[in-house]
Amino acid sequence: MVIFCCPKCYYQDMDRIDKILMPVMAKKGLGGAAVAAQICFYASEYGKGSFVATSFSKGVLKLSCADSIDAGEVQMMSEEIITHVNEKIGREIVSRIRIVNSS
Repeated sequence: MVIFCCPKCYYQDMDRIDKILMPVMAKKGLGGAAVAAQICFYASEYGKGSFVATSFSKGVLKLSCADSIDAGEVQMMSEEIITHVNEKIGREIVSRIRIVNSS
Protein backbone atom coordinates (compact mmCIF):
# COMPACT_ATOMS: atom_id res chain seq x y z
CA MET A 1 0.00 0.00 0.00
CA VAL A 2 1.32 3.43 -0.92
CA ILE A 3 0.92 6.23 1.59
CA PHE A 4 1.20 9.79 0.37
CA CYS A 5 2.75 12.41 2.60
CA CYS A 6 0.51 15.21 1.33
CA PRO A 7 -2.23 15.91 -1.24
CA LYS A 8 0.33 17.47 -3.59
CA CYS A 9 2.26 14.18 -3.77
CA TYR A 10 -0.98 12.28 -4.37
CA TYR A 11 -1.92 14.43 -7.35
CA GLN A 12 1.62 14.36 -8.77
CA ASP A 13 1.52 10.56 -8.66
CA MET A 14 -1.94 10.56 -10.24
CA ASP A 15 -0.56 12.68 -13.08
CA ARG A 16 2.26 10.18 -13.61
CA ILE A 17 -0.16 7.26 -13.62
CA ASP A 18 -2.31 9.16 -16.12
CA LYS A 19 0.58 9.50 -18.56
CA ILE A 20 1.08 5.72 -18.49
CA LEU A 21 -2.52 4.56 -18.29
CA MET A 22 -4.22 6.78 -20.89
CA PRO A 23 -2.29 5.47 -23.94
CA VAL A 24 -2.88 1.87 -22.85
CA MET A 25 -6.60 2.46 -22.43
CA ALA A 26 -6.79 4.23 -25.77
CA LYS A 27 -5.24 1.18 -27.47
CA LYS A 28 -7.91 -1.00 -25.86
CA GLY A 29 -10.70 1.25 -27.15
CA LEU A 30 -11.40 2.75 -23.72
CA GLY A 31 -9.87 6.18 -24.31
CA GLY A 32 -13.19 8.03 -24.25
CA ALA A 33 -14.31 6.43 -21.00
CA ALA A 34 -10.93 7.10 -19.42
CA VAL A 35 -11.00 10.77 -20.38
CA ALA A 36 -14.58 11.11 -19.10
CA ALA A 37 -13.58 9.55 -15.77
CA GLN A 38 -10.57 11.86 -15.56
CA ILE A 39 -12.73 14.91 -16.26
CA CYS A 40 -15.21 13.87 -13.55
CA PHE A 41 -12.34 13.35 -11.11
CA TYR A 42 -10.86 16.80 -11.72
CA ALA A 43 -14.27 18.48 -11.52
CA SER A 44 -15.18 16.75 -8.26
CA GLU A 45 -11.75 17.62 -6.88
CA TYR A 46 -12.41 21.28 -7.65
CA GLY A 47 -15.89 21.14 -6.10
CA LYS A 48 -14.64 20.08 -2.66
CA GLY A 49 -17.99 18.60 -1.72
CA SER A 50 -20.34 21.25 -3.09
CA PHE A 51 -21.06 19.00 -6.09
CA VAL A 52 -20.20 15.62 -7.58
CA ALA A 53 -19.41 15.16 -11.25
CA THR A 54 -21.67 12.38 -12.50
CA SER A 55 -20.85 12.11 -16.20
CA PHE A 56 -19.22 13.69 -19.24
CA SER A 57 -20.32 13.33 -22.84
CA LYS A 58 -20.05 15.44 -25.99
CA GLY A 59 -18.57 18.46 -24.21
CA VAL A 60 -21.20 18.51 -21.44
CA LEU A 61 -20.14 17.89 -17.85
CA LYS A 62 -23.03 16.90 -15.56
CA LEU A 63 -22.75 17.93 -11.93
CA SER A 64 -25.04 16.78 -9.13
CA CYS A 65 -25.72 19.20 -6.27
CA ALA A 66 -27.25 18.37 -2.90
CA ASP A 67 -29.54 21.40 -2.80
CA SER A 68 -30.59 24.53 -4.68
CA ILE A 69 -28.11 26.74 -2.80
CA ASP A 70 -25.18 24.62 -4.00
CA ALA A 71 -26.69 24.52 -7.49
CA GLY A 72 -26.83 28.33 -7.60
CA GLU A 73 -23.21 28.60 -6.48
CA VAL A 74 -22.11 26.02 -9.02
CA GLN A 75 -23.99 27.88 -11.76
CA MET A 76 -22.10 31.07 -10.90
CA MET A 77 -18.78 29.17 -10.84
CA SER A 78 -19.38 27.23 -14.05
CA GLU A 79 -16.81 29.11 -16.13
CA GLU A 80 -14.18 28.62 -13.42
CA ILE A 81 -14.95 24.90 -13.27
CA ILE A 82 -14.72 24.54 -17.05
CA THR A 83 -11.41 26.42 -17.11
CA HIS A 84 -9.97 24.31 -14.27
CA VAL A 85 -10.93 20.99 -15.85
CA ASN A 86 -9.73 21.99 -19.32
CA GLU A 87 -6.39 23.15 -17.90
CA LYS A 88 -5.94 19.87 -16.01
CA ILE A 89 -6.80 17.83 -19.11
CA GLY A 90 -4.62 19.99 -21.33
CA ARG A 91 -7.19 20.83 -24.00
CA GLU A 92 -10.52 22.55 -24.49
CA ILE A 93 -12.82 19.56 -24.07
CA VAL A 94 -15.50 20.71 -21.59
CA SER A 95 -17.70 23.36 -23.18
CA ARG A 96 -20.75 23.40 -20.93
CA ILE A 97 -21.96 22.37 -17.49
CA ARG A 98 -25.37 20.91 -16.75
CA ILE A 99 -26.59 20.75 -13.16
CA VAL A 100 -28.77 17.80 -12.20
CA ASN A 101 -30.64 16.98 -8.98
CA SER A 102 -29.08 14.51 -6.60
CA SER A 103 -32.42 13.16 -5.41
